[in-house]
Formats: sequence, C-alpha cells, structure tokens
Amino acid sequence: MRTVLAAIPLLVGAGLIAVSSLGLLRLPDVYNRMNAVAKAASLGVVCVLLGVLVLLFDPRSAGVVTVAVALQLLSAPVGGYALAVAAYRAGSPLAAVTRYDDLADADADADADADADAATPEVEPRAGRRERPPCGDGLDGPAGG
Repeated sequence: MRTVLAAIPLLVGAGLIAVSSLGLLRLPDVYNRMNAVAKAASLGVVCVLLGVLVLLFDPRSAGVVTVAVALQLLSAPVGGYALAVAAYRAGSPLAAVTRYDDLADADADADADADADAATPEVEPRAGRRERPPCGDGLDGPAGG
C-alpha cells in the first residue's frame, strides 16, 4: 500500500520535471525558459521528495525532506529570477510576443534616481535598453494575431 501511495507524488514530480524540460526546449526566449525551469522543476523535485518520504518514512528522513523542500522552494525561484535579470542585463533579446518590459521601467527609474542624486539635468539612456512594444487593447491576444 505504501508503494502505491508513494507512486502518486513520484509520478506527478516526474511529470512536472518532464514538462519543465519540454518548456526548456520549446519556449521562445531565455526568460520564458527560466520561468519554466524555476517553477515546474522546483515543484517536481518537491513532489519527488514527498514520494520518497512516503516510501522511507521515519523522523530523520522527515526532517531531511522538510529542510530539502524548504531550501528548494526558497532558492529555485530566487535563483531563476537572478539568472533572468542577469540575462536581461547582458542583452538577451525578448521574444517577439512579449508585451511588457518591466525591467526597462525599473532601470529607467534607477537611472533617473542616480542622475538626480548626481544633479545632472539630462538622463542618457544606457546602451541596449529596449522600449516596450505596442500592446494594443489587450482583447485581441498577442500582437499580430
């Protein structure tokens, strides 16, 4: 009975990791790929750990799995975000279907604050800054479709 109960989270975890790997191969840009890996793979690893806990339940393994799950849920999204920001700052292009570029706004605000502190009247754009593409009214789906 324990094996059958453990098979459910193990199969769900394996499925989430497979979906994550499929997203890594099929999604259009580094930002979407990073999102797929950070979310689906993290939840997949958590499900696999829970399945192992069902198979090998004792107080020591419960403690180890609890710590591993907490570290996975805390570190994977933060690491994925940090890598995506690094890719953005390195100039990795956005996919054509991207509607919003929130980091451009954050960079513009940070540049404006830094320039205001330095008392320079004009703000010069940094090299590689991308403008937001037009987004339409939001009712007709992605741009061009």
